[in-house]
Amino acid sequence: RYGDKLSRTERYKLGEVISKTTDHLLFLTATPHKGDPENYRLFLDLLVPGFFATQELIDESLKNRDNPLFIRRMKEDLKDFEGKPIFTNRYPKTIKFRLSEKEKKLYNELSKYVISQYNRALQMDKRRNVAFALLILQRRMASSTYALLRSLERRKERLEDLLKGPELIKEVPTYIDIEEVDDYEEEGRWEQEKKWETLSIAENREELEKEIATLNELIAEAKEILDEEQEVKLTELKKAVEGGFKKIREMQGNEKILIFTESRDTMEYLLKRIKSWGYSVNYIHGGMRLEERVEAEKVFQHEKQIMVATEAAGEGINLQFCHLMINYDIPWNPNRLEQRMGRIHRYGQQKDVYVFNLVAEDTREGQVLAKIFDKLEEIRKAMGSDKVFDVIGDVFYGKNLYQLILDAVASAKSMDEIIKELDIRVDEKYIKK
Repeated sequence: RYGDKLSRTERYKLGEVISKTTDHLLFLTATPHKGDPENYRLFLDLLVPGFFATQELIDESLKNRDNPLFIRRMKEDLKDFEGKPIFTNRYPKTIKFRLSEKEKKLYNELSKYVISQYNRALQMDKRRNVAFALLILQRRMASSTYALLRSLERRKERLEDLLKGPELIKEVPTYIDIEEVDDYEEEGRWEQEKKWETLSIAENREELEKEIATLNELIAEAKEILDEEQEVKLTELKKAVEGGFKKIREMQGNEKILIFTESRDTMEYLLKRIKSWGYSVNYIHGGMRLEERVEAEKVFQHEKQIMVATEAAGEGINLQFCHLMINYDIPWNPNRLEQRMGRIHRYGQQKDVYVFNLVAEDTREGQVLAKIFDKLEEIRKAMGSDKVFDVIGDVFYGKNLYQLILDAVASAKSMDEIIKELDIRVDEKYIKK
């Protein structure tokens, strides 16, 4: 969805075809509505077209738990034949940190570049892809300085190519919604984002040269931070790993830690740094075949202390022998958090699970994410249950968390407006059901 415009994804179009050609249909999903009421209504429409004529009817059915189209079972509800919980407890912890002086300077300069170009792109005909491409740079910095550096270098290389063939500047790519791309398989998403990284709104040689000069300044600042090893987030990760292994030894668990990141560049960077700390480490990413991922899972279980994984490990990989997970970066679609946690908090897990979330609290997107985690923790304590992490979409029902983060990054709304939207009242009785 972009404004009032509704676009059907390829996955949804496939659902429409299946719905029309089958007598019986069963959907299994961990995130049925992602907090988006209209998305949820259209999803249910695939099962019985027109069953819920209005959004009000869906809201009422959800509140009353009276919906003949779905059945929901929460992990915390499941018991064995003796009445004991099948799933162990999970304990999330938000590790907030503040950027160093040089990191903050880079963040501010990058934000200035992104927002000025973003606003200009939105004003130009058929240039929304370029606007989204610029937001990708903010997402890269939220992942790691190294990921940002690699993106800036790719962007600069592309713009220098345009200087050699300025006729290419006039090319306008087909519009693709950024949220739709987030539903792609990981390798496909990376490829699309790499294409976006190189898009520009420059219309002549002078504008290209000016943008390249800005990129050179940003690249120099990023390199300085990396050369001086001043990345605060990496320091926080090292402390989290050390504290994590200490915690695991106290609980007499397997000395394994799973680290998640969205970026392959960040994954490669972390592999080098973690090895330099003296730990054994392997990885899983979206470019690996299924059999390679399964083999990596076995190697992690029997040989390595740490696994660094991208979203490819968020589904289909069973790591219940690991008890501690660190989110090095937080997905802008928070519903993915449950998919990540599900790799270790699953059937067969024998120990309580600990999840550390690293958040830079002095960035715009970091403030939004910190508020989300604070609200979830507030509700968890009030309920006395981890169930809240299974129903992130319900907690923030009607709130497009992804869009709120985009609005924060692009300064489309004030931080006060965004935080106010997240300061919600929750029907705890409903969540408990």
